[in-house]
Amino acid sequence: MRLKSLRCTALALTACAMLPGCAPTIQRHGYVPPQSDISRVRPGVDTAETAVEILGRPSSSGVLGDTSWYYVQSTVENFTWHAPKVVDRTVLAVDFTADGRVRNITRYGLRDGRIVALETRTTDTGGRKMGVLEQLFGNLLNLDAAQFEDQ
Repeated sequence: MRLKSLRCTALALTACAMLPGCAPTIQRHGYVPPQSDISRVRPGVDTAETAVEILGRPSSSGVLGDTSWYYVQSTVENFTWHAPKVVDRTVLAVDFTADGRVRNITRYGLRDGRIVALETRTTDTGGRKMGVLEQLFGNLLNLDAAQFEDQ
């Protein structure tokens, strides 16, 4: 009877030791300023220089000029062998007027986004396709005349 209870205890301890291995791993990427800092930025009054002092440097800026700044933070959950899953994403967009003053500050969450299907096809480059032997021996007799001038 004592051996049976010892086995049960060992099995229970092993199960408890393995349980933390099943917990998901949470990772945070990026930076979004806290709400207390965001509320200090005054649209129409603050400029890009004062905004960067309060909020810090943005994660990225607008593609066509510096009319917008973006602060992005993502929370990713990874559970065992499953693919990582984004469980939260916050994007803070700071828009500027033409004269460099803050126009608007907008916060977006994961629920505000939409899934964009990316195209995975590749574009043909044209040109001639070479076989394996052509690639291996293609430069074998491709000599440069400058090599032989000094001889």
